[in-house]
Amino acid sequence: MDSREHFCGARENSINCDNEIEMKEATPIMLTKIDYTNSNDAYLRLNVGGRSFIIRKNTVANRDAGKCLLSLDSCLLNILLRTTHEERLKIVDGYFEETNEYFFERSPNHFTVIYQYYLNGIVHQNADVCPEDLLDELKFWQIPLDNIAENCICTMDTTENEEGETIEDSECYTNDNNDKTFYQKLKRKLWRLTEDPNSSKYAQAFAAISVLFVLISISGLVLGSIPELQVPSQRKNATGYATEAIMEPHPMFSTIEYVCILWFVFEYLLKLSVSYDRKKTFLKLLNIIDLLAILPFVIEFAFILVGVSTAEMQDWKGAFLVIRILRVLRVIRVLKLGRYSSGLQLFGKTLKASFRQLGMMAMVVFTGVIFFGTLMYFIEKDEPSTQFVTIPAGCYGDITPLTVSGKLVATVAIACGVLVLALPITIIVDNFMKVAETERTQEPIRTYGRARVAK
Repeated sequence: MDSREHFCGARENSINCDNEIEMKEATPIMLTKIDYTNSNDAYLRLNVGGRSFIIRKNTVANRDAGKCLLSLDSCLLNILLRTTHEERLKIVDGYFEETNEYFFERSPNHFTVIYQYYLNGIVHQNADVCPEDLLDELKFWQIPLDNIAENCICTMDTTENEEGETIEDSECYTNDNNDKTFYQKLKRKLWRLTEDPNSSKYAQAFAAISVLFVLISISGLVLGSIPELQVPSQRKNATGYATEAIMEPHPMFSTIEYVCILWFVFEYLLKLSVSYDRKKTFLKLLNIIDLLAILPFVIEFAFILVGVSTAEMQDWKGAFLVIRILRVLRVIRVLKLGRYSSGLQLFGKTLKASFRQLGMMAMVVFTGVIFFGTLMYFIEKDEPSTQFVTIPAGCYGDITPLTVSGKLVATVAIACGVLVLALPITIIVDNFMKVAETERTQEPIRTYGRARVAK
């Protein structure tokens, strides 16, 4: 060890910020006022990971004024400024007597972000600094998260997978002059209200109301199909004369349906109106699901406006098919629950990440079905009581062979089917673990992003 270096006051677990706070509570630090104009005491000399940093004490004091997490005394550099040398030794990892430097056993590359913050008042993420490391550094030095630059929040809230595809893409409002207006602030709050249920209590209440309407709508759709809850009705043809009596859901379910649809329309239009990029918002998968959920009502309402009712359209074969499709689309509303379920979103992202593997599996299954179905057809077609009368009949898989050779082929087909379905499972599980790990690491970034954008 160099003779000029004299370490003293070493701490245990110095990198643990929580242990520091517990230490401060156990051993009160006496803060003193320092005359920063004195040339002998105007600079704070630090040594972080072997690299020396010198900063004026006035710069630290002025920058931290009113910006610390709890109070002025909670900022680590301010504590160093306002304590005696003996008290500082309880905080730092070591002290160099010859150079009068207080040593911190931390990464100097990460500390450059903190050093630049005290110079310009904004935290910028360096290209070589991991977002988690940046958050840890800010926590250690007690720098508030709302000092992070807006463009860094947008960058850090976006993650790419191994193929370079965006896994998580969030709406980001830039902090320009227009954002200072009341309208822009309200627009930003409404966006968080509709898109981020965890951003505030109001957003949680909004999400709860949306989930309630989805459940009510689905319940009404299901209960309306029960005969005991249906009422007789006369279906009229295009001429206006009654042709037959049919059973339809109770009018109460129709009223519930319209109320729920009005909420869904309001929710969808609100998202588009407050979106920073409407095209991007429109093309998001969850918003496409929202649009498909209200599309049957919109089309039916359009028919009513032009004077055509759905009851009259049932006499037209093509139009009747359209009506059935619109009724089936109402089931899509159940997918709206995925917006408020982290588990369903995680499952959806896993399927998206496994799209290539699932496509490969589908191709292999299709090839195997055609191969074994054709083989079984030519083996079994000459038997007197065979059921393999066509190749599609053999491909479907609901009939059994009669010959010994056919049974052997069926055994091989079963074994190949098990292998084909089992092999991609490990790949999908691996993708699930990757997506889950990404979600876990991105959660603290989203947390401070919500806090920053909410202000």
